[in-house]
Amino acid sequence: MNFGLFFLNFQPEGMTSEMVLDNMADTVALVDKDDYHFKRVLVSEHHFSKNGIIGAPLTAVSFLLGLTQRLEIGSLNQVITTHHPVRIGEQTGLLDHMSDGRFVLGLSDCVNDFEMDFFKRKRSSQQQQFEACYEILNEALTTNYCQADDDFFNFPRISVNPHCINEVKQYILASSMGVVEWAARKGLPLTYRWSDSLAEKEKYYQRYLAVAKENNIDVSNVDHQFPLLVNINENGRIARDEVREYIENYIAEAYPNSNIELRVQELIEQHAVGKVDEYYDSTMHAVKVTGSKNVLLSFESMKNKDDVTKLINMFNQKIKDNLMK
Repeated sequence: MNFGLFFLNFQPEGMTSEMVLDNMADTVALVDKDDYHFKRVLVSEHHFSKNGIIGAPLTAVSFLLGLTQRLEIGSLNQVITTHHPVRIGEQTGLLDHMSDGRFVLGLSDCVNDFEMDFFKRKRSSQQQQFEACYEILNEALTTNYCQADDDFFNFPRISVNPHCINEVKQYILASSMGVVEWAARKGLPLTYRWSDSLAEKEKYYQRYLAVAKENNIDVSNVDHQFPLLVNINENGRIARDEVREYIENYIAEAYPNSNIELRVQELIEQHAVGKVDEYYDSTMHAVKVTGSKNVLLSFESMKNKDDVTKLINMFNQKIKDNLMK
């Protein structure tokens, strides 16, 4: 099992955008050292509210790649449905070159209807648009050229520069059952949404396995990613309150038709939140039932930066101990 970090970059009340971004950069610089055993860092894309202030994750990724020497760094959910796939291909090739192959490309369909409307994409053909974008992008990344003649794009064969010199690792956000089934037919690994319940994640995984089997796809080496919010405190109530305060606005925005209070409480119970001895068994169970081989951690809800460093060091020691067994 591999471990990494992911960043939502929410901007809570009382924090400036500079503070949020500095916290991300400082944490990434900390775990890039040789004596840390985190493998990768992924950055989330979000638009039009402070529930995630990075709308251009590849821009943030380019900065973090320049800041670091060892870590794989990439997008958690670069949305392709509302972006031109050739542009993403160009950016990917550039980041692949300049990072010596440390760039990871996490891709997503759009999960917000308002974003589809704002960027003038039709909701009625969203899945088809997502698949068309991916085919163009993947052709660019694997052959260095692409062309299109479909309902959404029409252009002649072009060279996408600079050409990738490495096989760029791709992950697909499990944003809907349709996307999960499509990813299974291609054998592409999933990144689960941190804000989905464990029951929803497990349902996606079981469907992924079933569709892959129907299509004779070997998924034994597919390395899904499980994102985990982490807030550990000797006083478990403080940890739970900090997480609740951090995520409740996003949950209200992303799941407007849900019982917000119940969903927030369910997420608190299903992530690594509370005292130091309250999270391990439930986390290992969640990783197992979702077929995940990568665990991505977010410490962003914790208000005390010194406590974050101590907790990262604790996790790092546990990872190191497991590696030595």
